[in-house]
Amino acid sequence: MRQHFLPFSGALALFLLVYAASRFALWGLVLAAFLAYLLYLGLLRWQGRLLAKGPSRVALERLAMREAWRKGGFLSPKDLGAFLPQDEAERLLEGLAARGLCRREGEGFRF
Repeated sequence: MRQHFLPFSGALALFLLVYAASRFALWGLVLAAFLAYLLYLGLLRWQGRLLAKGPSRVALERLAMREAWRKGGFLSPKDLGAFLPQDEAERLLEGLAARGLCRREGEGFRF
């Protein structure tokens, strides 16, 4: 249901705009419904492709930094287990350490 919220909202807004612009005529109703349906399908497809890609690298890095802040500045890869598999979390944290945003301390990383 959540996945259909954006396409439905966009389609509803376009429908109301076109139908009102046609002064609520019958031809406007048909045109508005057709255009809204096309917009709904287009937004649904676009959003599906976007969600299939998953979060970007930047978003994952921000997530790691927020988790580190929440946990007092120290983060281990298993702390990101709810969001990422263990090996991906390790690579993400190693990448942050390589860029100088954190440093390795034993089993985890200090931010």
